[in-house]
Amino acid sequence: MRIFIFFSLLICHTLAAPAIFETAEQIVRSALSLTQSYEEAPYEATLIGDEVYERVYPSKKWVCTKLTVNEESEQQQGTMFWKLFNYIQGANNKDKKIPMTVPVTTHVTKTSGTELEMCFYINADEQADAAAPNNPDVYIKEEPTRTIYTRTIGGYMNTASWKTEAQELAAKLQELGVNFEGNSYWKVGYDAPFKFWNRRNEIWYLKK
Repeated sequence: MRIFIFFSLLICHTLAAPAIFETAEQIVRSALSLTQSYEEAPYEATLIGDEVYERVYPSKKWVCTKLTVNEESEQQQGTMFWKLFNYIQGANNKDKKIPMTVPVTTHVTKTSGTELEMCFYINADEQADAAAPNNPDVYIKEEPTRTIYTRTIGGYMNTASWKTEAQELAAKLQELGVNFEGNSYWKVGYDAPFKFWNRRNEIWYLKK
């Protein structure tokens, strides 16, 4: 229950997002959940300048779902999150609960609309034999080894602040003279809404 509260709110990216908490008891449990730690997707990082890092993520399996929308909103994040959360809570061919991990990533690709792909990293113990999702909208994806550029920013994020950070990081990467795929990026979150200090948010751009 604590994991459910922790990460359902994380995906809202903002305190102003539609409330998942409905009772005082849920709020208390969420605050207590801050003592938990979660397995993070592995990577190697190199500082390239001005708090910007190049990271290499090895090939790993992620569980994902997609939406194509006209405009981004926090509500869409919640819709995708529920599908993935149900998978790790046992909506899979093994009827197995799978540990939550970080980060939660949302790949934003601009086409005729906006394609959103949200993914949870599958923990190390499940990588070799990941359970198949029951929901046809959810799928296991083996990401190839990828190199990304990113920096960490704090605070609470919403749709507008994610877009601002994407623009500012893109400008910074251009200043640094690195080549990256500019037509898409990832919004990446790590923290519960009741973590008030040292929050970790990232935009990822793929290295060309």
